[in-house]
Amino acid sequence: MAIAKMKKIKGFAMQADRDTLLRELQLLGCLEVSEMGDAPEEKEWLEGLEGSETKLSEYRDRLQSVSSAIKALDKYAYVKSAMFKNRSEIKLSSFFDEQLPEKAMNYVSEIEAAERELLRLYAQEDKKKAALAFLELWLDLDVPLDYTDTNYAGVYFGTIPAGSNFDVFHEELKEASDRVQAIVAGSDREQTGVLVVFHKEHIEQVNSVLRKFGFNRVAFKDYTGTARENHDRISSELASIREEINKSLERLKELGEGREAIKLYYDRISQLIAIEETKEKLIETDKVFAFKGWIPADRVSAVEKVLDKFCSAYELTDPGKDDNVPIKLVNNPLTAPLTMVTEMYSLPSYDGVDPNPLMMPFFTIFFGIMFNDVGYGLVLILLSLIVRAKVKLRGTVKYMMGLMTLCGITSAMVGLLTGSFFGDAIPTIAGLYGKQISLPYLFSPMEDPLLVLIGALIIGFIQIIVGMAINAYMLIRDGKFLDALFDVGSWWLLFAGIGVLAMGGTYWVALAGVAALVLTQGRSKPTLIGKIIGGIASLYDITGYFGDILSYSRLMALMLAGGVIATVVNMLGSLPGSIIFYLIIFLIGHVFNMGLNIVGTYVHASRLQYLEFFGKFYRDGGKPFTPLSLKTKYVDIIKEEN
Repeated sequence: MAIAKMKKIKGFAMQADRDTLLRELQLLGCLEVSEMGDAPEEKEWLEGLEGSETKLSEYRDRLQSVSSAIKALDKYAYVKSAMFKNRSEIKLSSFFDEQLPEKAMNYVSEIEAAERELLRLYAQEDKKKAALAFLELWLDLDVPLDYTDTNYAGVYFGTIPAGSNFDVFHEELKEASDRVQAIVAGSDREQTGVLVVFHKEHIEQVNSVLRKFGFNRVAFKDYTGTARENHDRISSELASIREEINKSLERLKELGEGREAIKLYYDRISQLIAIEETKEKLIETDKVFAFKGWIPADRVSAVEKVLDKFCSAYELTDPGKDDNVPIKLVNNPLTAPLTMVTEMYSLPSYDGVDPNPLMMPFFTIFFGIMFNDVGYGLVLILLSLIVRAKVKLRGTVKYMMGLMTLCGITSAMVGLLTGSFFGDAIPTIAGLYGKQISLPYLFSPMEDPLLVLIGALIIGFIQIIVGMAINAYMLIRDGKFLDALFDVGSWWLLFAGIGVLAMGGTYWVALAGVAALVLTQGRSKPTLIGKIIGGIASLYDITGYFGDILSYSRLMALMLAGGVIATVVNMLGSLPGSIIFYLIIFLIGHVFNMGLNIVGTYVHASRLQYLEFFGKFYRDGGKPFTPLSLKTKYVDIIKEEN
């Protein structure tokens, strides 16, 4: 339950052993390789060495192709799977099977070709559909669409707005010329198709009328014959295209048989990329390469065992003051789930402390107070245990299920104290059958909200005091005993004095606390006046502490909110007096209330840690420890014993 101690490593090895050495270190999974040459003292040490050439770009392009193939199969050859499903397991030797790349890439090439053909067919289908839609307006016109002007006659195909009166339009054309004819082809909600034939001697008069009515000419390029003939031809072509589309879709479904091989190769390429990215951090000559990195102190012997198998030279040192040491948190199953809360904020710095064990009791108790229900707590416990039993969890999901179990336990415990089981479900159900049953409880948030508020503020004050105590410990650990005494002890003295006053005691303890703050908080100022002013100004910080303590009133607020909603759900369900109706409303209402409360309680429990608790001691800014290791997305690798 701490931040893992790290060792810095620097060394050289032979260029001929580079790939094999990196592969063995990847299998070991406990060395983070850092960028070479970023420290001033390394410039002379690395003189004459150059950056390593890699195949990173090639592998990334290949990974992109494989990823696209997987997405295509998920789209066109979808296979339904369980929400929580264990990964396939594969032996290490099979994972690095030499035949896998060729087999997988053959599938990828076929999928790419089939998808390209499918997209081409879809484009043709869209084009044909657009053509059919274009012809719809002209289907009733028994005139060839390639009918054009003659020496004496002008021929216009076009449209006028649907709101135009065709009779008026035609009449005005007749008034403009005695040698003009207009024929309606068809209409829709937006326009009317019209064929206008006229003698070219009257072209100006005809055009004047056409402009007046918003006539828009239509060109039937590449069309021969009537609209009906073209429509039938295109419909036949569209049917053929759809047959080809179905064949392409069937081919893609058949290629789904290569899904596992492709996914396996995706993970295989990911490991190659990890090694190539590591190579970019190295500096090398034709004969040797230089490397540096970080190793957890308890894994040093394992790394040394690998390095000693090769011709190499290296040195191990403790982190320096200016080193940006990667952070690895070491926790037990009880405190590890809080890692997801810590990571959402920031990992601690190397000279800080692991907040998980310090935060665990407060976070889970706060969540339990706000969730406050035996039934809700049992649901959380049951769901988390089912998921953990069915699936091999990892990463954030593993932390989430663990945290859900812990918070479910505290929620159920607080619910026992308040007598809440899905709100007042048991008394309500008993009332439907004409009976009176009430659950025992220690206190009721509805009847004693002031008691809940006082309890919340007391718990908040305790957490703030604990945060200050951790800060004092860190200062003493770093050899700053006086800082711990002045910056923490003075405030504790003042708090004790306020407590004595509240109980009707003497004011001398509080005055001693005030004096301690005034005399010590401005000590960093260069002048006597500055020290005094700084000390007096520090007294204003008491408002900040009061504000922090008042923030814990949200524990009461969310406790009451969840309880009220649960009670309202039960009341609404019981109104018709039918147990069937009640159960329907019960299920819908409590699922909604649980979902709402899970989000709210998690957010507010986290906020109290980040602002009120972490603000008293936390040193953030740590970067995660990311060793060169086998990290897969689709399969779990079983390492075989030698």
